Amino acid sequence: MNFNARMTPDERLIIMAVLIGALTALIALTLAMRAGHMTQVDQTLLSGFHKIKHPVLDHFFSSITWLGSLWILLPAYLLLVLTLSGTFEHIERVMGIGFFGAVITTYVIKYALERKRPHFFSTINELPIDPAFPSAHTTQIIAFSLLLWIVVYSGASIGNFILTLTLIGVAASVVLSRMYLQVHFPSDVMAGALIALIWACIAVLATKSGGVS
Repeated sequence: MNFNARMTPDERLIIMAVLIGALTALIALTLAMRAGHMTQVDQTLLSGFHKIKHPVLDHFFSSITWLGSLWILLPAYLLLVLTLSGTFEHIERVMGIGFFGAVITTYVIKYALERKRPHFFSTINELPIDPAFPSAHTTQIIAFSLLLWIVVYSGASIGNFILTLTLIGVAASVVLSRMYLQVHFPSDVMAGALIALIWACIAVLATKSGGVS
């Protein structure tokens, strides 16, 4: 995305519509979760993941889930800023606002709501000690991947096609891993994805509108 070009009214309208839609969906999902309306859906979907358990999948998802961890993504963020800031202007601003905003929001909601982790089926690894809702790994990998794509993508090309498929593949694998490993409810994952989308919109609006100089 060209962040030096002025944002058109149509672009602003689309981004605002996505932002409002994602925020509304997050609020509705949170209320539904708190009221217990997501329990049956969550249990049904986790049951589906439990039924496909396999040693190969256990190893794959146990390994790739770490790509959504801050232990991996924080160094990756610093590396990208140091190596790509000369080529892609505003990368540190867009990814800084969007990524860290999403992470902070996720942990604030986590500890405000304190939803317990899934307990329907046995887990492959130990359950994390922090609350379940929203899924931080989901927020982090989707925010990171989406923001990187927004900054780097410059139009149809083989390179951009490969980049897009790679980012989608990694993000989708991490998201699925949180449910396959039985450490998150599907509604946790949905909330994490919505937070990532919300902050991606905020980052673009703040940077391209001149909100960050």
